[in-house]
Amino acid sequence: MKNIYHSDIYKFEKPVNSYWEDTTKENFNLEKLTNDINSEVVVIGGGYTGLLCAINLIENYNQDVILLEAGKIGWGASSRNGGFCSFPPIKTSFKKLQKIYGREETKKFFENAVEGSKYTKNIINHYNIDCDVTGECNFILAHHPNKFDQIKEQANVYKNEFGIETSLYSKEEFNEIGHKGTEQYGALSYKPGFAINPLKFVNGIAKYALSKKLRIFEHSLVEKINKINGSYNLKTREGSVKTKKVVVTTNGFYQEGLVPQMNSRILPVISNIIVTRKLTKDEIDLHNFKTFSPIANTKNLLYYYRKLPDNRILFGTRGDFIGSDQSNLNRSKKMELFLKNIFPNWSDVSIEYNWRGLIAMSQKLTPSIGKIENEEIYYGFGYHGVGVSSAPWTGKQLSKLVFSSNSKDLNVSKIYKGLPKKFIFPKLRIFYFRLAVLFYNIKDKFNI
Repeated sequence: MKNIYHSDIYKFEKPVNSYWEDTTKENFNLEKLTNDINSEVVVIGGGYTGLLCAINLIENYNQDVILLEAGKIGWGASSRNGGFCSFPPIKTSFKKLQKIYGREETKKFFENAVEGSKYTKNIINHYNIDCDVTGECNFILAHHPNKFDQIKEQANVYKNEFGIETSLYSKEEFNEIGHKGTEQYGALSYKPGFAINPLKFVNGIAKYALSKKLRIFEHSLVEKINKINGSYNLKTREGSVKTKKVVVTTNGFYQEGLVPQMNSRILPVISNIIVTRKLTKDEIDLHNFKTFSPIANTKNLLYYYRKLPDNRILFGTRGDFIGSDQSNLNRSKKMELFLKNIFPNWSDVSIEYNWRGLIAMSQKLTPSIGKIENEEIYYGFGYHGVGVSSAPWTGKQLSKLVFSSNSKDLNVSKIYKGLPKKFIFPKLRIFYFRLAVLFYNIKDKFNI
């Protein structure tokens, strides 16, 4: 199987050195698959999507399920993301969605996106997960004066077209409730929305799954899937599972070659995060940083950031194009400059953590949920950096689809359904992305 980035980013044997890992000490130490076993359903990928799919299959449909994870539970984006429970999971505008799919399907898509955010909160409450929930909304920040009209229009559409609770704040108003900075010219808020510790969240889901007798095998990378007499045989390095149904929930860490029909459809994009040392109250007050709600700005290559419960600042943006440990370090230095350009009074604040992960993008620019034609292989991926709200919900929807084996039984917006188109000349995916980033950098430079 082939990967398109440096091997450093695929070190399944060890967790990434993140703030979350440093402050979340729980480790399940689950066994590796070392023999040949059977199951009704096998889920590949132990993140939000895979775990919630498995839990729902067990609880609602009494299915026998095995989950295989290449690293430890939540090894991928589920334990590395910024913890923003935001929506919608798209990289295109609602206007383009309406043009392609129509008004009603777009409205249903946003309804599903809101459902996803609420479902994540319900999981936290129902599973009794202590994952440091902070904030009561999401903010979209105008990073330049000419972007305020854009967020004003977005607030109106969210409220009047999709029934989403929104508020609009001038620069002066956001100075009082949010923060002051060099790239702050007003904001909109929308609900539901909040922030979490993503590793505590995925661990809480895993603990609940284990209480439901889900069989989870860690450090069990699926290297090959063979179909024999209508059944699938999933081979790991030391064992195998024979099953009737396979669910692929690896998102940005999908291994090319595993399922031929899924190849060349996912563009894994590196996203990087840095976290500062703890700031004193006086330091926080230098920029009047009051809110604990997550913030994303209006750049085409957006910045996303938030204040953590211990008064650190988490800051994230697009990563590098290589994926090596050195390129990660180089990128973190640039991100430190981005952060301190916005908050110049923190110029002497040191960065204590930097890490990265992969988000999954596609030509569809929305998530994909479905079943491979003429196969009992199912998939859910493509959250475009908005997985905290959309991945658990996708897992639940997948469970319905897996049980029924019929996509017509899935009552969600058709925008979610089906595979995205393959990339033309897929080996050039990173080159295409470089061109897109160049284009968006130019737009951001001129605030277009």
